Amino acid sequence: MTRRAVPVLLAALAVLAGCGVPTGGEPSTIAASDVPYGLAEPAPSSAPSSPPDAVVDASLVHWVSASDSLVPRVREVSGTTRRARLADLLEQLADGPTGAERDEQLSTALPPEVRLSVTGVDGGTATIDLDAPAEAPVGVSGRLAVAQIVLTATSVPGVDAVLLQLAGEPIEAPLPDGELTDRPLTAADYAATAAAPPAPAAAVPAEPPVPAPPS
Repeated sequence: MTRRAVPVLLAALAVLAGCGVPTGGEPSTIAASDVPYGLAEPAPSSAPSSPPDAVVDASLVHWVSASDSLVPRVREVSGTTRRARLADLLEQLADGPTGAERDEQLSTALPPEVRLSVTGVDGGTATIDLDAPAEAPVGVSGRLAVAQIVLTATSVPGVDAVLLQLAGEPIEAPLPDGELTDRPLTAADYAATAAAPPAPAAAVPAEPPVPAPPS
């Protein structure tokens, strides 16, 4: 180092010391009240996102009564998507009535060991495939079976219509009057097969007051 550089270096050190820049010493603790807001908080951890919880709602399965009308019974279905909830409900329909429902003389027009699969949901229209070891029902039983599927499926929120397939092939489905159609089926198409709601109880007229005996 040259003789000229020494005074310059000493002058620089004097300036730094005069500005209060620490040159050493023991570390000191800063009070929490002196820390600017937010700097003392722990950094947020990026926790992995958990899958959405399954939504549980109440929908309806429809069974055949002794008078060949369709009556609904409430079922709880779960799933994270509309398609999953529909598949759950159709599985319960394929399983048939419970013991308590059979005690009510409720039955099903669907063939034994039937499989009902959701092959697609496009907008509000669900495509449902019907597959069974036995032959598909025909006549009145066939119309009731289709009505069961349509009324049950359209009780799921967001499902407005149904297209039916048989073992993977599109089919013409029977309406209540026997007419065949390949268009999407709605609950309104089978409203005539549903049991009428119970009539309200008739009001019982009040009995006239009994006159008091003469005193």
